[in-house]
Amino acid sequence: MFCEKNNDLRDLVAKHPGLQVKHIKNKAYVISGVVFINEKWLRLKLYLPHFPELRDFQVHLQQQLEYKLYNHANLKVQSDSSLEDLLVQLAKMLPAPTVVDNAQSKQQNIYAEILNLHKPQEYRLQLDDRCSRIRFSNFADYDAHYLELELPSLRPLEHSLPDCVSLGEMLATSARSLGDALALYLRLLDELRPFYDSLADIDELCDVLEPSPITTKHNSRVFPLKDRVYLKLTIADPFASYGSMALQIIGPTEEVAQLRHVLSDGLGSWDMELDMHKNLLRIFDLCYFPMRGDLGQMQAASEEEQHCNICYVYRLDTGEVPLVSCDNSRCVLKCHAVCLKEWFDTLIDGKTFLEVSFGLCPFCKAKLSTSFAALLKT
Repeated sequence: MFCEKNNDLRDLVAKHPGLQVKHIKNKAYVISGVVFINEKWLRLKLYLPHFPELRDFQVHLQQQLEYKLYNHANLKVQSDSSLEDLLVQLAKMLPAPTVVDNAQSKQQNIYAEILNLHKPQEYRLQLDDRCSRIRFSNFADYDAHYLELELPSLRPLEHSLPDCVSLGEMLATSARSLGDALALYLRLLDELRPFYDSLADIDELCDVLEPSPITTKHNSRVFPLKDRVYLKLTIADPFASYGSMALQIIGPTEEVAQLRHVLSDGLGSWDMELDMHKNLLRIFDLCYFPMRGDLGQMQAASEEEQHCNICYVYRLDTGEVPLVSCDNSRCVLKCHAVCLKEWFDTLIDGKTFLEVSFGLCPFCKAKLSTSFAALLKT
């Protein structure tokens, strides 16, 4: 970044937010990006080896599809000229365009919008050196969210919304300008506020095991319901949190069967005046969901001591933790769903019926059944 003590560079960036300044060494600086001077757009990379003097400057200026080098040999600049004077001189040397195609016109309009959208108090705006990517982040009301677009196509490259939100299609059909794209994204954040609020209490008041780490892109949570039993909450459509909510109970077969009846009865009396967390507590007749250390077997156990009994690892690179227990209450097996699936695949007499897989426990050899389709679904 440029030196904060240098008023000329600070003023330059404030006046032309499409430019970026990089300090190389001593008095040498590189200024690059896009600037609007004398009714013309300039895309350039300027090397100043003796700043604030313009002595020995070199500037690569894009003209049509090529870059042309300018220096003292082909650009007469007075020794006491300012940076602004140099930029004006460059703009004067460019011929006025006679014909502008749609792609060039769209590109110029986007650069103009970038200047208009530079609002440091509302969000942070960043451009790459080639001005081919723009990123909005640190929104005033949505600090964790971000949006990165390709220029000038406005194709989304990265964003913080859940993957199930078809942002690319929305932008393609509704955003004709960079301002439209940003306005659409901010509107979506407002519409998604109930979705994020619904999960906020669960993240704070439950021992969320998956995903890890939690980000704004995740639309599911897995947390303990009781010893060896877990609840998986998935919201398929973040714009309709309650209507698209799905709840799965993971654990030994008999306990899951009983709790499914409890869940089914409770969903029929869902109270829309209560948040998602309180409704789930009411359904299962709980004061709170177990946190780490609440369950007897977890009081003295670290993550290393809760490792999968098949792969001997606690958390996989994919973020999964051991959730599957044996149907035999006396068996201590606890493993990752993916590890158990691999074990079942090696069994000659293993089978699958209606998405439920059957096999033998690798520890006690008791019959074991589970639905990998539900457990492994992302």
